[in-house]
Amino acid sequence: MRALRYLCRAHQELARQPLPPAGSWRQPFDPGARWMHQQLRRLRPSGCLPPFDVYIRYDRYGWLKYGLCLLAAALVAAPLLAAGHGAWLPLAGLAFYLAEIHLLFVFPLLLDGHPRPLRRSAALLHRRVGVGPALLTVLPIAAHMLLGLLRPRRPLLHWYAGCLAVLYWYEDVRKPTHAARP
Repeated sequence: MRALRYLCRAHQELARQPLPPAGSWRQPFDPGARWMHQQLRRLRPSGCLPPFDVYIRYDRYGWLKYGLCLLAAALVAAPLLAAGHGAWLPLAGLAFYLAEIHLLFVFPLLLDGHPRPLRRSAALLHRRVGVGPALLTVLPIAAHMLLGLLRPRRPLLHWYAGCLAVLYWYEDVRKPTHAARP
């Protein structure tokens, strides 16, 4: 399973380096973007990644991405709850991740200096991965990240492992000669 391969690789790498400090609730995405840039620089040969662009508003992209995902979840959850069908509420989580897979590669694309990261992320999903395979990869990574937050020691370890797993996936998907389907 692709998700497990990426997560194992991410944990092996994170065992060799310190975790970055967490961002603030007002700016949670900018420190993560800086960390992701460092990781991409480590993954690629020198000169293949533009310098970190301090003028990009990574926090705005992050709030937009997760705001759209939460909106998708709310649009499914509200009618279910209004109709008294709370047992079907997991469909709202599925709606969240259906939106999220379309925006999965926004941050790596921003770091690569792509002019239209939202559009390109969705295009990579549809042209190189596919909705079904993307969900089968994202859901285990997301579960790993969220369950890791319950760890009393190093609760962000699994979160960073999931972010790094997505970077490994992005590197596989962006290669023109590699059709990233399983």
